Amino acid sequence: MVTICVAAAAATTACARGQPAPAGVEATTEVRSERWPALGIEVQELVLGNGFRIVVVEDHRVPRVAASLWYRVGALQENLGEHGSTHFLEHVIHQGTTTIGVRDPVRDRQLLEEIHEAEQALLAERNAQRNLVRERRIFFDEAEWPTTDTMDRLRQRLYELEDLQSANRIFWQEYNWYRQHGGLMRHTDPVPANTGNELMRIEVDLPKNRLEMYFRLEADRMVNAILRGFEAQRYTVLEQFLNFNRTETGRFQEALNGASGVLHPIYLHPGGHMRDHDYWSRAGVLRMYDAYIVPNNAILTLVGAVTVDEVRLLAEEYFGRVPRAPEPPAGMDFAAEPPPGGAVRFDWLEPLDPRVVVRHRIPGVGHPDRPAFDVIARLLSGPDGLLATEQRASGAPPASWGASASRTGSPSRLSMQAGAARDEDLPALEEVALRAVERLRRSDVAEESLARAKRELRFQWEQIRSHRGDLASLVGDFFVGDDWRTLRTFFEARQGTTVEEIRRVAERYLVPWNRVVGTTRRSPPSPARDNLVSTPGAAGR
Repeated sequence: MVTICVAAAAATTACARGQPAPAGVEATTEVRSERWPALGIEVQELVLGNGFRIVVVEDHRVPRVAASLWYRVGALQENLGEHGSTHFLEHVIHQGTTTIGVRDPVRDRQLLEEIHEAEQALLAERNAQRNLVRERRIFFDEAEWPTTDTMDRLRQRLYELEDLQSANRIFWQEYNWYRQHGGLMRHTDPVPANTGNELMRIEVDLPKNRLEMYFRLEADRMVNAILRGFEAQRYTVLEQFLNFNRTETGRFQEALNGASGVLHPIYLHPGGHMRDHDYWSRAGVLRMYDAYIVPNNAILTLVGAVTVDEVRLLAEEYFGRVPRAPEPPAGMDFAAEPPPGGAVRFDWLEPLDPRVVVRHRIPGVGHPDRPAFDVIARLLSGPDGLLATEQRASGAPPASWGASASRTGSPSRLSMQAGAARDEDLPALEEVALRAVERLRRSDVAEESLARAKRELRFQWEQIRSHRGDLASLVGDFFVGDDWRTLRTFFEARQGTTVEEIRRVAERYLVPWNRVVGTTRRSPPSPARDNLVSTPGAAGR
């Protein structure tokens, strides 16, 4: 059994198991229980005095526990010029702490001081040359990172110092502890976490008798992360970004999100923009860490063979010792009004298999209108859905239709899309989507179709409920979007959706001035190339 007393300072202090929490740390824990018969689960919540929340759903079928730790932080909190920094933060806080991941802590601290000096010198040089950074052409090459000989020399010094630090490191020690003690991660990346536009989550499925390890490691990470390998992770994240954007489909999706966003940051790609990767600084990343990776901005959801009494002991032992932080900035959601007057059209100018995407902006989780859109997406989908029915009735060319309603952020989106055999088929397919929307607005929905859609959604819920990892993630998802209790009201509202409710929300949201239509073609129109090429010396004119 491992024990650690986490503290707010950069270094931890040793403590004996059972020692009282440090002075100023509130130890009171509240326990609340809610039974949700309609969903077939009982949910128990612990709230520590520092604001840290733990939600427990017992499932004793196998002696394992799915643990999912969520923080409310993502692209919505990033500053202009630092897009992707939350994703980068996710990577660097998994490079060890003051207690884990290094053989000689004294040597590690010496190297960190030298790295800090080199970074400060690099920042000073960038500030001295800031005009090079500020000059942006109307169309520019994102790989044109302005540099000087001094910047290159300081970068090389940082790389050399990191190499020295790496020789003293124990790489991926937390991840390997999880893996060696029966932990299951959703992917094989040594960072068992991911980020989004308003979330960071760290998820591991462990044997019940290894759950304390999760509490120990994640409480330590919350307080004592050391951003080792900073420059190496900069290029790891850049590589992931390039892997996504090297495909025509990836670039199209990112550009379509930008066209959908109407300047709302919920549509920013969590991986950031290539031009921003070079300018993440340790100081900026630490500001995000200090502001958002705190107990009163987090929830831990546990689903599996554990009781609330067992969880309480672990919670107070580890997370209960972390002092409450100032409340993080409240810049999570803000309204973005759709532009009046007509739909946005987005025609992709790179060759790509033909498809049409029709989107409408919809409210996010927590809004009373949002549950109906899950039902609408089901009504539109499938071989007997409104899209397929309308396609057969209109004689449009064959296509495979899909529809979905996202739950990320506010606004979210209702999307309909289909691939076409020929570029010439796209107008007819777009018309199919518009006719299906009009049927929703006219309440032209059969009661038996509505009942089938609800059965499919209920079956989807039963699949989630039977999988501890999926259920743990879903609880955290609703916490980030609104409140974990919204999960119950959301699912109950879905099952209670009526034809009249569908008509009402369709008339309000599925309108032309709230619509985005995107198309791709094998033979797109030729762009005016001279409008897309930077002219040397044109910056600043």
